This record gives sequence, structure tokens and C-alpha cells, in this order.
Amino acid sequence: MEIQRRVLGPEHPDTLRTMENLANSLSELGRYAEAEKLERDTVDLRTRGSGPDHPWTAGAVYDLACILARSGRGDEAITFLRQSLEHRLLPSALDMESDSDLKSLHGDRRFDAIVTSAKEHAAAQEPQAQH
Repeated sequence: MEIQRRVLGPEHPDTLRTMENLANSLSELGRYAEAEKLERDTVDLRTRGSGPDHPWTAGAVYDLACILARSGRGDEAITFLRQSLEHRLLPSALDMESDSDLKSLHGDRRFDAIVTSAKEHAAAQEPQAQH
């Protein structure tokens, strides 16, 4: 990752993808503080490079929510899930209710509302995709 940062630059898509992969791996190892810092950096770089409404930015925000949920910080995870939904949540993330990273949020009414909103958003987008 450090070589990519030096050679390609910190905002290059390959560098950002490596950062996201490393953050995910760190989270799976239970190294939440490191994973969170790396994912927050990724969110900042994606926001600067692509804007807050870009699907890549929304994906990074969603990944941050997953890290926070895994680390037991449900309130913060809910905040970032809402943000990712407001900024064009990735279609693959619409399976939130079966995402094992978000299992700690099951039964939370706020999470259930986000899942419902995500499904409604996806359904509203379907007719547009057919044109």
C-alpha cells in the first residue's frame, strides 16, 4: 500500500482499493481501530476525489459502518449506514439484512428502517434502469 501511495498517489483507484481491502482484512482480524482509521482515510480520499454522491464513496461509507458495527459501535454504524443510503448506496449493499458484518444491528428499529428505505430506493431505481 505504501508503495502504491508513493508511485500512484494516495487518490489513485488502485491505492484506494488496496486501502479498502486492508481495512476489511484488519476488521476481520479484530483490529478495529486500525481498520477504522484506514477506512476513514479512504472515505475522505474518495469524497475529495469522486464527491460525496459517488457510488465508490457510498461504498466506503458502508464499509466504515460495517467496521463500526463489528466493533460494537452500533449508534455510529447506523449513522454511516444512513449516510451511505442518502448518497447512492451500492446495489450489492442492499443485502444489509443478511450482511454478517451488520449482525449486531439486527433487531434495532433504526436498522430495520434503513433496510426498508434501501429496498424502496432500489425498487424506485429499477424502472429507470430499464430505459
